[in-house]
Amino acid sequence: MKPQQFWTWFQDNQQKLYILPLLDREERDSHFYWLSKHLSYYCKGLGFEIKFASDYIGPATLIITAYGVKDLYPKVFELIDHAPRIDNWKFEALKKPSKDENSNLDTPYKFGAFNLKIADLYFQPVKYIKSTGKIIIHIYSNTSLRRDRQRPGSAKGGVSNPINPKDIHTAITFILEDLMGEELLYAKIKKFKFYKINRNRGITYKLTHLKSYLEMINQN
Repeated sequence: MKPQQFWTWFQDNQQKLYILPLLDREERDSHFYWLSKHLSYYCKGLGFEIKFASDYIGPATLIITAYGVKDLYPKVFELIDHAPRIDNWKFEALKKPSKDENSNLDTPYKFGAFNLKIADLYFQPVKYIKSTGKIIIHIYSNTSLRRDRQRPGSAKGGVSNPINPKDIHTAITFILEDLMGEELLYAKIKKFKFYKINRNRGITYKLTHLKSYLEMINQN
């Protein structure tokens, strides 16, 4: 599929995509599926994120991501270069940092049935790989992450279940992209592991300092 064909489909569906969270689940899932499908028709391996306008006033932003795969960056740039002008839409290539140490870090990210705050997250450098300049880190939360699920007849909040580790990994990856941007994250972080609050973690640093830490070690 050529870039123009992708954008033709997008223009035909952009009004519904703009209000995607307001649609019923079946219609929302259908539009999400076909947006993903048409993006894969253009280039397999690409993904997207939509930042919806506050109160649906003003432009929404469609971000095309390559998940840090540098070989796919040219395809991302090509697609964005061919993006049409559409009222209430902006288009971006690769995810850029949107948070820093001066941002409001107490505003929670909502991931389905659980929330995460940047202010509650800490990192611990584990290994520096000199040949690649990448590091392995552990990430910890100062709050216990549990998925609430009430059983019939039980007191509200009395029963909770562990969250799927894959969901936590996806959520923290999303936060790391907000803090560091797509290019820096995948260029400098080999992998990370998330550990529960009660683990003996030793010396840790606020997650907001991770970008500065990476800049420091790469200067030495």
